[in-house]
Amino acid sequence: MSKTTQQYEALQEQPTTIKFITRGRSTGVSHIVDLRFAKIESSFFVLASNPKSDWVLNALAAKSVKIGIGERFYKAEVVETSSEDRAKVIHAFRKRYGSRIVDQWYSEARISIQLTPLGPSSLRSVVRGETDTRIGFKQWKQQGNNYYQAVQNAFDSAADEYDFTISRNFINTWIRKRSIQELLRLANPQDVLLEIGCGTGAEALQISKSVTGIVATDISERMLAIFQKKILSKKLGLRIIAAKAKASKISSVKDLLPDGTVRIAYSFNGALNCEPEINKVPEELGRIIEPKGYFVCSIRNTLCLPESLSHALALQFSKVGSRKQQPIMVSVGGVYIPSYYSPPSRFSEIFKPYFKLRKLIGLPGFLPPAYLNDYYLKIRSITTVLEKFETTFAGHFPFNRLGDQTLFVFQRRR
Repeated sequence: MSKTTQQYEALQEQPTTIKFITRGRSTGVSHIVDLRFAKIESSFFVLASNPKSDWVLNALAAKSVKIGIGERFYKAEVVETSSEDRAKVIHAFRKRYGSRIVDQWYSEARISIQLTPLGPSSLRSVVRGETDTRIGFKQWKQQGNNYYQAVQNAFDSAADEYDFTISRNFINTWIRKRSIQELLRLANPQDVLLEIGCGTGAEALQISKSVTGIVATDISERMLAIFQKKILSKKLGLRIIAAKAKASKISSVKDLLPDGTVRIAYSFNGALNCEPEINKVPEELGRIIEPKGYFVCSIRNTLCLPESLSHALALQFSKVGSRKQQPIMVSVGGVYIPSYYSPPSRFSEIFKPYFKLRKLIGLPGFLPPAYLNDYYLKIRSITTVLEKFETTFAGHFPFNRLGDQTLFVFQRRR
């Protein structure tokens, strides 16, 4: 194993981490970690202090992995190196990242893995920030896209990395925690719930610990396939049913519900923003939610005060009113799709014939949108007071109407 100064100088222009993608040995679900790496000749090398880490065991069992560097992805052969070569890799890390990082994280590294690409890389579309798109709705429409198929394709493309992306985003995890807390205030242990837009099932798996069962729906076949693997691996097949259905035809899952009804249904993280026939949803829910039952949901708002202030402080005045024009194009898994944001008052009116509005919560009311997470974390040491405000004021006027998302608690009329 040889190395040259020129190679290491070239590495400085590369990303500092590698996306290391394996499949769970028993679950078959994607397991993704970001790892520091060194490139020596045509191979990449990573280090692990714990040889029993899932990513290590997955990789050694499969003998191959998928790795992503920037926008390029490779399938790579996996070989554990000798102790002599591991010492050389540690030296390469020291040159690349500095002695302080190596001494802190890798001084006791017990294993190094050589990753040799098995072929040329593939170039994936850049996964941009939510509103950082390169195509307008008019242009998208002229391409003749079928909306529901486009949404399914977008979320299919994001499915394998969805859990990884959400879990690494502080604001997204904050939103998820706050949404689940509000739902569980209403739920009873004997309830069977209905979820619209379950994705890969992260919320359902957590909520299922507190209720008898969940019927979880989504329009992404790839998301549902991943969720099914989780259900099987956790032996939850008697408690969770995953089914394909869109919100505007949600009563189609009636036969999967106990006696054809539920007391509580929910939909989080803006799934309803990807339903162009939202006007049909209240009537559909009215067919399956019991009288005086609840629908807890969140949708993205057309006016987000924290976002507007963030752009103004960054002197990005052209983005201050970026949500005004609807629908807005968003990036999901590197695919652009239209998303329909709505002010709380208009959204509430849609549900009024079948539901009473019981509560509004800004989600978040003070933190910036999730796509600005990286910027927020840079200044979090001086802005943690915003997180305290969230708990106290996000459910009160006017802050409950000015967040990135709005969490609604609707109660079914008699």
